[in-house]
Amino acid sequence: MGIHARNPDTVTLQAPSAHRSAERLVENVRSLIQPHMSWRAAERSSRQMLEALDVAVYTTDREGRLTFFNDAAAAFWGRRPELGELWCGSYKLFYPDGAPMAHDECPMAVALQDGRELRGVEAIAERPDGSRVAFTPYPTVLRDPDGTVIGAVNVLVDITDRVNVEDSLRATAEALRASNAVKDEFLGLVSHELRTPVTTIFGNARLLRDKGDRLTPADRESMVSDISGEAERLLGVVENLLLLTRLESGIHPDPEPQVLARVARTVLESFQRRHPHRAIELTSEPRHLIVEADRPYLDLILENLLSNAVKYSPAKTPIEVVIQATDAEAQVLVRDRGIGLDDADADQLFTAFYRSESARSRSAGLGIGLAACKRVVESLGGRIWAASRHGGGSEFGFALPLA
Repeated sequence: MGIHARNPDTVTLQAPSAHRSAERLVENVRSLIQPHMSWRAAERSSRQMLEALDVAVYTTDREGRLTFFNDAAAAFWGRRPELGELWCGSYKLFYPDGAPMAHDECPMAVALQDGRELRGVEAIAERPDGSRVAFTPYPTVLRDPDGTVIGAVNVLVDITDRVNVEDSLRATAEALRASNAVKDEFLGLVSHELRTPVTTIFGNARLLRDKGDRLTPADRESMVSDISGEAERLLGVVENLLLLTRLESGIHPDPEPQVLARVARTVLESFQRRHPHRAIELTSEPRHLIVEADRPYLDLILENLLSNAVKYSPAKTPIEVVIQATDAEAQVLVRDRGIGLDDADADQLFTAFYRSESARSRSAGLGIGLAACKRVVESLGGRIWAASRHGGGSEFGFALPLA
């Protein structure tokens, strides 16, 4: 009939006393049945006891028509059914997995149709107001001394709290599994991203130390350049990781008034010295645009956006930095003629550890720089975006409220 006992390996939190009390109640009802007593007479003899109980109990005749229910059952169902309704007084029934259960598939119907007790099953009842209660039923067929079925009694034990605890434990376990998977992926990515620049720095430093006097000036310059570039990359990874960690721990930026064009010009000059062969053009409004921002965080946003533009665009193409404003906000746009966004979802680009296929094929990286930018910008009350450029390339921009 679609009702199955719980897997014996399933761990439950149901108190044994609830099961014992339900079984004892059923036995008490059975004991009231005297030889040659009709079901009506047996039901009348047990009515006073059943009405006094604070646990949901109801009875049916042998055809499954409702003959009695106590106030606790009415409260359990959220309604007072008419006597004569079939099988039970529940408004709607569901299996534990949420699938609808027909009333003629309910535990009481199965017990009467099969002529046997039914134990170890669970179901969910929905009340007319939409609230739901998980329960364990104890449908028991009642027979007269001759063994003839004369009706049935059912005790409904509310297990909603237990089910909620089990669901919570399962959700917690799943979250821990997911967290461990993310942690393992994160450690793998970080190990790779840290090992590569450290290996380059270590190898070149040893060569310079051991054989520097025998190297040509061009080789020495190239090795020093490699060390500088990898050290910068390593510093960027560490700074972004630290930034995300601080924000996750609840440490928010400490904003102060900043002249946006002045900050941008200082960051660009420093960046240009480290990338002398890249053309970077700055266009800014003539008026001073002042925003409330934490200066180190603002520097890091600009560094990340510039680094991305350099990393994912051809060396001979210029990078444009535009500072503009609307009535309410100042905007910084970093434009390149690089790989563009392809089919990458612009929102996903700001998710930690996400990197598009074209980005992975072009350059190594952790995928945390844009995530760090998003967290900082939003903590300052601003917004950040990415868009494709007409003619190829990308535009990454952020906006902060004007002070």
